[in-house]
Amino acid sequence: MESSNFSHLSVTDLAQFCTEETNKFLKQIASNDSFCLELFRRAIVDRDDDAWRSIYQQYAPLVLTWVTQHQSATPILGQEGSAPLVNAAFAKFSQALTPAKMENFVSLAAILKYLKLCVHSVVADEVRARQMRQFEDTLEMITQEPASDDPAEDVVSNMAAQDLWQIIEEELHGAEERIVIYQAYVQGMKPSEICAQSRQLFPTVDDVYRIKRNVLERLRRSRRLQMLIRH
Repeated sequence: MESSNFSHLSVTDLAQFCTEETNKFLKQIASNDSFCLELFRRAIVDRDDDAWRSIYQQYAPLVLTWVTQHQSATPILGQEGSAPLVNAAFAKFSQALTPAKMENFVSLAAILKYLKLCVHSVVADEVRARQMRQFEDTLEMITQEPASDDPAEDVVSNMAAQDLWQIIEEELHGAEERIVIYQAYVQGMKPSEICAQSRQLFPTVDDVYRIKRNVLERLRRSRRLQMLIRH
């Protein structure tokens, strides 16, 4: 398909033709993919914002349907609904489908199949992220109990009172870990608060959880910490 064949068409015109042809495609009626392929080409290769907006408006309802039909999505929709997952799917799609890859997509069916794979991917990512947050929340609850099965967590949570920061700090790698552990266990900040305060270091709350998890796993294996606990 030569883009010059459509050079006289505006994004608005392309989007209108694409809508008509997509409706035919979804109804399994003979359709012309050229208009939709050109719209995607302008969005991905030319990085045309108007084309991206048209694609979002055109296919967001379809992506929403895929999200709500996903067997793992129901328990994670919650109060926020499906909008975050729909947006995440389009974001993943735009990042994954590079101009070079676009040359391999010669039909609307292939592009929509790829978009659907992105939906499955973001749902799976969100399920894993929520499971990990539940695990970390469980660790947080342990610190509220009189006794813990996790000595590393106990020591870290009480390090301010026991003046153990220097010992713990020797086990930390980099400024990000120091900030997360200090703010979480000395200042008592929640992961969401740490993320909001240092967004440039921790773009998402999951980044904070990941760093906490890595540090705690390292501390559990620390011989110095184990000796400290025994004494």
